[in-house]
Amino acid sequence: MSEIELHRKLLGDEVRNDALAEALKRVIRPGMSVADIGAGSGFLSFLARRLGADHCHLYEYSDALGLARELARRNKVTGLTFVHAHSSEVKKPPRADVVVSETLGNFALEEGLLETLVDARRFVKPGGALIPAALTQFVAPVTHRRLQAEIDVFGRASHGLDLGPAREVALNNMYVKTVRADELGEARQWDRIAFAGAGKPPASLRKGAARWSGLAGTTVHGFALWWQVELVPGVTLSTSPLAPPTHWEQVYLPLLQPVTPRPGQDLDLALTSDTRNGVRLVWETRVLDGGKPASSQRQDLARGRL
Repeated sequence: MSEIELHRKLLGDEVRNDALAEALKRVIRPGMSVADIGAGSGFLSFLARRLGADHCHLYEYSDALGLARELARRNKVTGLTFVHAHSSEVKKPPRADVVVSETLGNFALEEGLLETLVDARRFVKPGGALIPAALTQFVAPVTHRRLQAEIDVFGRASHGLDLGPAREVALNNMYVKTVRADELGEARQWDRIAFAGAGKPPASLRKGAARWSGLAGTTVHGFALWWQVELVPGVTLSTSPLAPPTHWEQVYLPLLQPVTPRPGQDLDLALTSDTRNGVRLVWETRVLDGGKPASSQRQDLARGRL
């Protein structure tokens, strides 16, 4: 697929673009400098210049930077420096008043957002703004079988063959899906990351947990993940099934077998995200009876690769 398909989705996403434009509007003052990390087509830098930024550095390692140059010429946007490199490769970058990086994925961290923003601290002037400032990740049990039925196809068309090994690989994967609010149990926050500030940088190895009571008699087929970012104070962007739709969707984590807690039992989920070398997500599901495991299943993206 051509890279323009990604940028077509980004440029056509009104919810995303409006939120980012509002965030820039709230922090940019005339004469400020901006660093646009993962600049892509240059859209955010063009907005920043229109809002009064004096100069923008665009850091982009892909050939989309050529498109950014062409769009800048077409729209007569000046005051831009184009840097054809990954931001992490840039030694001693000039510091900017505002640093913006929209490198969010359907699973928020799948495009290196965390590592990019930790490194982006090198680009920010003391007292400057880093966009986005924080990320919160949510999870909810999926109580409708629709998504699981779309994925777990290995018994329907097998012509009597045992496709168990293929099924196990498939169910150790995460899937980008549109999840309906009426298919979900209650949401829980399982992780929050603060990117801005001068404190200890957040770790790429993230661990979180969630627990649900009161699901007796309810069958859970998997879990849905989504996120919300605080771009700047008062401006957020979300992929919640309850939020205005964007080009992003939710992520579905299937179970190997559905679980139906009995009265008095709790459902417990432990999540581990490791983005030190690509993306590895592990999800361990347990039904607890009096605090003790009655059943458990553990899934791992590392087992979902061929």
